Amino acid sequence: MHMSYGKTRVAGVPNTRNQRAKLAADYQELLKELSTKNIRSVGNYALEDTLGEGTYGKVKLATHKLTGQKVAIKIIPKLHAENLTREIHHHRYLHHPNIISLLEVIPTETEIYMVLEYCEGGELYDFLVERGRLRENLARKMFGQLCRAVKYCHDRRVVHRDLKLENILLDAYNNIKLGDFGFTRECESKKLLETICGSTGYSAPEMLLAKKYSGLEVDIWSLGVILYTLLCGALPFDDDDENEMKHKIIKGEYEMEEFLSNEAKDLIRSILQLEPSERPTLKQILQHAWKKNTTMMMMMIGLQMK
Repeated sequence: MHMSYGKTRVAGVPNTRNQRAKLAADYQELLKELSTKNIRSVGNYALEDTLGEGTYGKVKLATHKLTGQKVAIKIIPKLHAENLTREIHHHRYLHHPNIISLLEVIPTETEIYMVLEYCEGGELYDFLVERGRLRENLARKMFGQLCRAVKYCHDRRVVHRDLKLENILLDAYNNIKLGDFGFTRECESKKLLETICGSTGYSAPEMLLAKKYSGLEVDIWSLGVILYTLLCGALPFDDDDENEMKHKIIKGEYEMEEFLSNEAKDLIRSILQLEPSERPTLKQILQHAWKKNTTMMMMMIGLQMK
C-alpha cells in the first residue's frame, strides 16, 4: 500500500503567501484597535456612532454581536466612578415601562460602560423643538406617562432632582422614557436635602434660595415647568440672563398663555406654587380634571343630549 507522508497543516497557521499577508494585515488592524482611544467593542457589544456627550462622558449607539439588539452605552472614565455609584445603585432597581432600562454595567480598567435601553425617538427636547408646542391631547399622554414614572420613583422613596426635557427620551412610538439618574437621592419622609443641583430653568425656588428642601416637592415643581413647556413651547421663566431667570423663579413670575384650556391653566398654577407644601401630590396631579380630560367628556355628553 502506498502511503503519503506529505506535510500536515496545523490549524490556524497560514500555508500560502496570500493567507500570510491577510494574517499580517489582521494583526496590524487589531494592534491599531488596541492602541487607539476609539475602542470599537466592549463585552458583547460593537460600538457605533456617538449619540451625545456630557460633562462626564459620552453615549454611543451599539449592537449586541449575538442578538443584534440596539442599545445605548454610556461611557464614563473611572475617575468619576464615585459619582456613578448612587446612579447605578438606584437605576438598576427601577423597572417601569416609562423609565429607561439599565441592562448591564461593564467595568474596565479605565472606564465604566452602562448599557442602556436604546430610545430611537431621541430627546423630548428635540421632539418639542421640531413641533414648537404640543396639542393638549398629546401633551396629556406624555405628561401622564412622565408623572407615572416619577410617582414610581417617589413610591420607592427615590427623588430624581434633574427632571428636564433633555433627560426624557422617546421610544419608536413616542412613549416617554425617563433617564439620567445622576442626581438621584434616597428621600426619607422627614429628612430634608440641601444640595443645589439640576438645571436652573427647571429648579424650584426653595432650591435656588439655598433652603433645605423636600426632594418630592422639587420634582413636582420641575414637572410643572415641563408641562408648561410642552403646552407653550417655551420655559415659563426663560431668560438669557441667568440671574434674571432665577429672580423670575423665586418670585413666581411667568405669563399664562391665553390659548391654553382652563383646566391646563389650573393645573399649571396649582403645581407652580412658591410654597412647596401647597403643591399637589402626584396622585392629585394624575386625578386632575385636565389629566382626566373632563372638558372633552362634558362636550361629548352635551352633544349627545341635543
